[in-house]
Amino acid sequence: MTASPLSVLMALDQLASAGTETHVLSLTKALIRRGNRVSLVSADGELRPAFERIGCAVYLTDPQGTGSGTPAERIAKLQEIMRTAGVDCVHAHQTPSGLLAAEATAGLGVPVIFTAHGMYYPKDSLRTLLSQTKAAISVSEPVRQFVQDIGYPSQLIPNGIDLGEFYPSPGANVRSCLGIAGESVLLVYASRLAWGKATACDTLLRAMKDLHRYGWNRLELLVIGDGPKREALERLAEFIHQEAGRRLIHFAGRQTHMRDFYNAADMVVGTGRVALEALACEKPVLAIGNHGFFGWVEPSCHEEAWSHYFGDHGSYAPHSRYLFADHIARGLQRLEALKAQGPENRRWVERCFPIERTAEQVLGVYHSVVHNETRKGGK
Repeated sequence: MTASPLSVLMALDQLASAGTETHVLSLTKALIRRGNRVSLVSADGELRPAFERIGCAVYLTDPQGTGSGTPAERIAKLQEIMRTAGVDCVHAHQTPSGLLAAEATAGLGVPVIFTAHGMYYPKDSLRTLLSQTKAAISVSEPVRQFVQDIGYPSQLIPNGIDLGEFYPSPGANVRSCLGIAGESVLLVYASRLAWGKATACDTLLRAMKDLHRYGWNRLELLVIGDGPKREALERLAEFIHQEAGRRLIHFAGRQTHMRDFYNAADMVVGTGRVALEALACEKPVLAIGNHGFFGWVEPSCHEEAWSHYFGDHGSYAPHSRYLFADHIARGLQRLEALKAQGPENRRWVERCFPIERTAEQVLGVYHSVVHNETRKGGK
C-alpha cells in the first residue's frame, strides 16, 4: 500500500549555498518528485530561487530574531505559516531555527524531526531540541555516536547526492573567466570559510606556498566559499603571491552551480557533501575536513572514508601544511591513475548515496512520527 503524500515544512537558519542547505535542497527536490508538498521557513539567501524553481514555497523569517520582533511574535508567525501550509511534520536541521520550530509546534500537535549534520552544535541547545523532537537522524556514524552520547537515539541516514545534478561534464568557462591558464593543474577547495574548515583552508594555502617552492609551478588553487575568515585568507594569499612572484590562488566566493567548478578541476580538496559531489563528477578527491586529514579517496578505502565522513567527523591526522603538500605532490605524480578511478568512484556514490534512497528513508521517518501523533490524537 502506497503511503499518502505529506506536507513537510523544512526549517533552516538561512539559505546560504553551504552543505546543510544544499542537502535540504536535494532532499526537497526528491520529496516533491514523489508527490509530497514541501515548504520552507528560513532567513533569506542565495539558494532561495533554487527552492522556488522546484515548487517549494519559501516563507522568509529570521530564526535568530535579529530585529524581527519578540520571541512570542516570531512563534506566532511560524504557527500561522504552519496552518497556512497544512503541515504534517517539521524537519529541522540547525539549532536556532529548530528550537523556534519546536516551540511553535508545541501547541499544534505537529511532530518535529531533527537531522544532525555534524558535531558542531552547542550541546545544551542540541539536548534541548532533541528533547522536543519525535525522531532524530544522523548523517554519519560519528554523528550518530555524538548524538547518542548526549543521551538520544538517532537513525543513520546518509546525505544523498542528486546524480542528475552532479555528473562529469565540460567545466563551462570557469578557467577562462577566472584567468586560469588552460595548461594549469587546477586544485579546487570548496567549503564555508569558518571554523575548522577555515583552518583547513589556511593550511592548504600555506601548503600551496611550499609546493610552489618545491617546483610545482603549474599548480593553481581555486577557493570556493565565503565566511568570516575569507578576508584573512585573501590577505594570506596576497602575501604568498608576493613571495612567489605570480598569482596562484584564486577566490570565487559563494557559488550555486558547483558542478561546473568540480568539472573544471583536476583535483578537489573537500569533505562531506563536497567530497561526494566531486566523486559523482568523477574527480580525484583529497579528503580534508573540520576534524582533520583523511587522504585520497580511492576504491580501496571508500568505506574508511565514509566512516570518517571524509575528514569532517573523523580523521587520521591534524591539519598540517607539510602533510597536505606531501599528499598533493604524491597525487600530482600519479594524477592520471587517480583520474582513471573516476568511473568507479561515481559507481560507489550511485550505489550508496543516491538522493532517492535518502528521500525514501526520510519519508519512512516522517510517516512513522505522523502516524504515531495521529494515533495519540485519536484521529
